[in-house]
Amino acid sequence: VQPTVNISPSKKGRLQHHSLLVCHVSDFYPGHIQVRWFLNGQEETAGVLSTNPIHNGDWTFQILVMLEITPQQGDVYTCQVEHPSLDSPVTVEWSELLPD
Repeated sequence: VQPTVNISPSKKGRLQHHSLLVCHVSDFYPGHIQVRWFLNGQEETAGVLSTNPIHNGDWTFQILVMLEITPQQGDVYTCQVEHPSLDSPVTVEWSELLPD
């Protein structure tokens, strides 16, 4: 079953320094999945926190993969998901428009 991918900040409102972005990947099967974070096209490995795949109570899974960020004007964060059900990786982008 193909995963659904969403990105959301862990806090509402304008993000401050050292905020968390959460990539929520849900409703996938089997449970093996790879989730990676990118900043402006470069893979981020520091500051990445992940849960283990969580059983949904049926036979699907979900996982949360968080990235510590310090938002900068124009930065684009990408959550990339690779899963056996997908022919190619799914990517979702997020950026915050900061005031000038």
